[in-house]
Amino acid sequence: MLNLVLDIETIPCDEETRKNLPEISPPARLKTEKQISEWKKKLLPKLEEERFILTALNPNYGRIFCIGMFLFDTEKDIYQALSLYGNQEKELLKEFWQKLKENNYPYVITYNGLGFDLPFIWKRSVILDVQGTKEFNLRRYTTDYNYDIMAVWSNWDQRNFIKLNELSKILGVESKSGSGAEVHGMWQKSEYKEIAEYCMQDVFVTYQCFCRLSFLTAIEHSKIDIEYKEFF
Repeated sequence: MLNLVLDIETIPCDEETRKNLPEISPPARLKTEKQISEWKKKLLPKLEEERFILTALNPNYGRIFCIGMFLFDTEKDIYQALSLYGNQEKELLKEFWQKLKENNYPYVITYNGLGFDLPFIWKRSVILDVQGTKEFNLRRYTTDYNYDIMAVWSNWDQRNFIKLNELSKILGVESKSGSGAEVHGMWQKSEYKEIAEYCMQDVFVTYQCFCRLSFLTAIEHSKIDIEYKEFF
């Protein structure tokens, strides 16, 4: 069976969307115009910047910058890695859906994909008027449609959710090369290829964790050639 390990990296909304974000209201405890005025000068800019950065985690506003993909079939000895990245989000999503169609919709493997990656891809596709070539089945408490390692490892109990890097250390596989919180800073510095490489490392860590859970032998990372495709 053909499998697809998937991971995405996201960035904050564009400047036009930023202008239209809902206003942040002053705390109810501030009663006088002077208090509100001081709050607007001292605290509001910081709050607006923090909210802007956090839009990267909100598919209603944030954007997908990178989709890392690793196709594998151990029985047929198929191993293909592809990274789609760039600021042209709509074209990137079109290419993603086309790749799924070309590969006959493989079984999708993620880490927190049900909670983040898959609904993010779906919502951004709808917002940008990109029709998916197949609907994601985001049903929980089953692995019939996709395999969310974080959900499976925790037995679908949010109280037991752990981060990918923690699980990778527990299982003795490769570790993440950084943190998703660093992506925005990398993007600001135009370190676009570095973001794509970071995303692919997450993909391979996810793949290795899946192999450990499935008692499969993972192919060595160094033996896999990665195709990087830009969208600028």
